[in-house]
Amino acid sequence: MLENSSNINWYKKAISIPKSSRGGDCYRAAGKYVMDSGLFGGNQNLILVHGIVTGQGPIRGIQYGHAWVEDGDTVIDVSSGRDLRMPKPIYYALGNIDETQTVRYTSEEMRRKILDSKHWGPWDLQSQY
Repeated sequence: MLENSSNINWYKKAISIPKSSRGGDCYRAAGKYVMDSGLFGGNQNLILVHGIVTGQGPIRGIQYGHAWVEDGDTVIDVSSGRDLRMPKPIYYALGNIDETQTVRYTSEEMRRKILDSKHWGPWDLQSQY
């Protein structure tokens, strides 16, 4: 758990960064979840994941960048106000996610990316996403 004043100042800077202008809030929501539950909540097992998913329903077949959190074999998706939790194999099957098109970040790697880029992501996915 990180409680010193420099970490609190970093947290205040990070949460003031607006969500991406590209659409939803998944990058910010997932990153903030890792900060709140991981960096400050003590769950050092959380991994932030940026990846390419394939839409369902009205956006069926459309590929887009997305962010979620993994805690072992459980995926946590908190985008758009959700609190979706399911086994990783099911989440990946539903989103038609190819693990070679994902990038994983520890909480410390995520912290550095946010501070360096001044945004929530994506950082290392192909530019069209």
